Amino acid sequence: MIKPGNGGHQGKGIEVLNDEYEREILEEYSHGRLCGLKPKKLIAQKYVSNPLLIYDKQKFDFRVYVLIASTNPLIVFYRDGFLRVSLRKYNPLSSDVIHSP
Repeated sequence: MIKPGNGGHQGKGIEVLNDEYEREILEEYSHGRLCGLKPKKLIAQKYVSNPLLIYDKQKFDFRVYVLIASTNPLIVFYRDGFLRVSLRKYNPLSSDVIHSP
C-alpha cells in the first residue's frame, strides 16, 4: 500500500501498490536517492492481512509521540496520543474503505 506521508489519515489517499506504480515511484525517486528531497511524501506499507483485533473483532490503532533527544545520556520526551477503535467488525473479505465524515 502507498499512503500520503503527511496530512493523510483515516484511510484517505491510500492506494494499492502494483508493479507498474512501483516502477513509476522508483523512477521518480531515483531508486531512493531522492527520498526526503522531493516535496511529495509517501509511505509504503505492507498490508497486514491478519490484524490484531480487540473487543468484538474490531480493528484499532494508537499513536503516542516519543522524541529521543540523546542516547548518552538517555533523554526521552513522551507525550500521550490517542486510541482509535473501528465502529464495525473486521471483515477480511470486504474491500470497502470507509472514511469518517
